[in-house]
Formats: sequence, structure tokens, C-alpha cells
Amino acid sequence: MNERTGSEGTRLSSGKRTKMSVPRATATARLNNDWSVAKGARPQNPGVWRTATLTDNRRATNCAGASFHHHRPPRPRGTPPRPGSPRPLPARPALLPAGNMALCEAFSFQQGGWGASLADKLVRKCDVLNRGFSGYNTRWAKIILPRLIKKGTGLDSPVAVTIFFGANDSALKDENPKQHVPLDEYVANLKSMVCYLKSVDVPEHRIVLISPPPLCEAAWERECLAQGCKLNRRNLVVGEYAGACLQVARDCGTDVLDLWTLMQKDGQDFSSFLSDGLHLSPDGNEFLFSHLWPLIEKKVSSLPLLLPYWRDVAEAKPELSLLGDGDH
Repeated sequence: MNERTGSEGTRLSSGKRTKMSVPRATATARLNNDWSVAKGARPQNPGVWRTATLTDNRRATNCAGASFHHHRPPRPRGTPPRPGSPRPLPARPALLPAGNMALCEAFSFQQGGWGASLADKLVRKCDVLNRGFSGYNTRWAKIILPRLIKKGTGLDSPVAVTIFFGANDSALKDENPKQHVPLDEYVANLKSMVCYLKSVDVPEHRIVLISPPPLCEAAWERECLAQGCKLNRRNLVVGEYAGACLQVARDCGTDVLDLWTLMQKDGQDFSSFLSDGLHLSPDGNEFLFSHLWPLIEKKVSSLPLLLPYWRDVAEAKPELSLLGDGDH
């Protein structure tokens, strides 16, 4: 009988819902809005995979942060494994995307999410940890960041972290006061997050800031009216936050992806990049990934492949290939 697992750790089988205990790591990862992390380690409960996302989670369309972790230093080559005691696999490097709803949806394979594309590119090299939190802004992200990345936890330092916020911060104060964050505070929050990452051994050259994408006001106004509210964002205001994001990157020495400008380059129609005027469409996810990958690739290009390619496994004694250090 086929089984599937619901988003809240509930197993669905024959139309019945049965509560399952969700691993603590999974529950923490589901702080679902402004940072993104997808982890390929299966927890104790079958059917539940550890995933987490950190972004402002505009349907995985807006702001996300990602981090990549280095492998632990390999043991000296030639050190044979003890008979009957296979060595554990080395710690997987990790890339940590953090942000809002845009990051949550970034890991949707059905929608061609950019986070899923990163995970596909880095298979057997790096775990892409989803830390996306729908509806979050930098004020809240700054508070939860120390819960997501800590120093001295036994995990290797991420090889890259992306921070993708601004779409919710730039909401109009009069129409959406809960998500709105003043521009000067937005700048201070981004700088605070970069400083914190540096304090836990994630240097600026491993960090990528991503600006919010442009807003298609006509399409988003229709969404707002359908929900009984007024238009609560303006593209020119979003542009101010995107410009501030670029300035923070210059001040802090990080890489930056200016989505707001790139999607409107040469006056092109950017509406196809957005599903509802605010959140990224499949085309928008592909666009983001195509411009983000060159920035990430240079940070992860030296990562080794986890375990050997199948043609390189020793045929007579495969354990010689498979029970060693695991780095090839």
C-alpha cells in the first residue's frame, strides 16, 4: 500500500491520518519562512526527510539564504579500515539558503525551484539546507539566525550562505504594518546577520546577498483585492530596498545578486518571472538559478565527490573503495 507523509509529519495511508513523532531537527527546520536548508539525511522516522528553509518565503520566490558546509579533513590516505568496522561517511559540506517565502518554494521540484536546482547540481558533493520562512522579514530573521547556525556544534562551517530578504520588509507601512521594516532598519538587520555569520566562522567571501525581485503591481493588486485588501507594495519602494541590499554587500564585502535590476534590464517585461506579481514563477526560479549558480560554483568547485563513481569501485573487493575515507 502506498504511503505518503503530510507537511506536518502526519502519515497518510488509506485516507487515515496518523500522527508521527517528527525529529527535533526536522521541526526546527520547519521554521518555514526566511532561510533555506535541504538536508539529505534520513531521520529515524521513515517517510520523513529532514528539510529546512530560511528566506522570507514568498513562495520560494523572494529572499533566501543558503549555506554550504565543508567536508571534515579526510584521514590520511592508505589508512586501512578496521575489519568489520566500516568508517562513517565524512561530514557533508552544506550550502544554506536563508530567506522568505521565495526560498520555501525554491525547493519545489514541481515548480522548478532554484533551491531544488542547486541541490541537483551539488548532489554527492554538498547538502543544500533549506531555511526559508514564509512571510518573514529581516527583523525576525536576525532573531532566529543564531538558532539556525551555531559555532561549535560539531558541524563544519558552511561553504556558502545566501541571504534573500526584502520583499516583505518593503511592504507599505500603512497597508501592511506587521511585515513592514523601515529601510534603515533593513540595512542594519542585513549587516547584523553578516556580522553574526562572520562570528561563527562564515567569512564574507562565503556569503551571497540576494535582492528582492521587482513587483508587478497590476498582478499583485488583483491578488490583494481578491483577499479584501488594498495594494500593499510598490515596485519603486522595493527598488529602494534592493539598492540598500547592494550597498550592504559593498560595505560588508560579500557577493550580491541584484534580481530587481536584472529582471527589468533594458525595459523587458518581467511579468513572466512572477506567478502572482510578487512570488517567483517557474521562469523566475530558472532566471534566479542561472544568475546565482556562477556565484555559488566558485565557492564549491573544489569540493570532492562523496564516495567513488561506480566505475571506480574495486570489482573484486568493493569494500576497499567503499569503506575508506569516502572522499574521491
